[in-house]
Amino acid sequence: MIRKKFTVESDYDGLKLQGIVYEPDGQPKGIVQLVHGMCEYKNYYEHVMQFFASKGYIAAGHDHRGHGESVLREEDLGWFGDGSGKAIVEDCAKVTRYLRSEYPDLPLTLYGHSMGSMVVRCCLREHDDLIDKLIVCGSPSYNPFTPPAFLLHKCITLCKGERHRSKMLDALSTGKGAEKLKKEKGGSWLTRDEEVVAKKEADPRCAFVFTCNGFENLLNLMKYTYQKKGYQVKNPALPIHFVAGSDDIMIGDELKWFKAIEFLRGVGYENVSGKLYEGMRHEIHNELGKEEVFEDLLRFIEG
Repeated sequence: MIRKKFTVESDYDGLKLQGIVYEPDGQPKGIVQLVHGMCEYKNYYEHVMQFFASKGYIAAGHDHRGHGESVLREEDLGWFGDGSGKAIVEDCAKVTRYLRSEYPDLPLTLYGHSMGSMVVRCCLREHDDLIDKLIVCGSPSYNPFTPPAFLLHKCITLCKGERHRSKMLDALSTGKGAEKLKKEKGGSWLTRDEEVVAKKEADPRCAFVFTCNGFENLLNLMKYTYQKKGYQVKNPALPIHFVAGSDDIMIGDELKWFKAIEFLRGVGYENVSGKLYEGMRHEIHNELGKEEVFEDLLRFIEG
């Protein structure tokens, strides 16, 4: 396989979005576009890209604005520039169009994890005609406290400014993470693989706190993901597959996770499926036994 870098310029503000793509040996069967989560970056998914490339797929991912290399300077990590949540979504669609232009006539699967799962569903609202399949991984369930969270965010921003990094908002964004897992600390809510957790916590491009501006985007992504108005449903037959770990604190519980699946069925999508992986936590692509997840996703992509 061949690894390449690419750059796409955002239509919102001209920000240069940095990406990588793995090309398989031989004729490619399709494209898998990975959309990372909060406080991550494209390189964190290289092992996933390598898996799909080894199976004959073009595998690509980019850094969201405020993440990885899609920043003007290091202090911009967690700063999006836009507060509406729309720029990060249109950035994703721009990358999709770029991949389609570079590798024409190939089916494209969009794969979003965590915050990225909200980005891809917000992208779905207007651009479902750009993709052939959708994978929604580690989907944060709708939080009924989103409206009061907006008020809290506004108060903190007025007092501290848009670039302030609020520990309170950070704790609320993950539901206090490991506190729900007895006798465990730190990033253990992400995966049972302690080596992965240690590596992520030591990575400065993962171990940062969002600015208030970043949290405003997160709240808006949650709002629009679960707002029926705005879903155009140009392609009601689009295959959509939800995956998550049964012990993922971000899905809330199994019932809330099924409600997220039913939500897309309710707006008009006819082909929505899902699978929970017993005992796995938030990052199922980094979990013990992740090989089963990879093979299942490959089967979904290959239909």
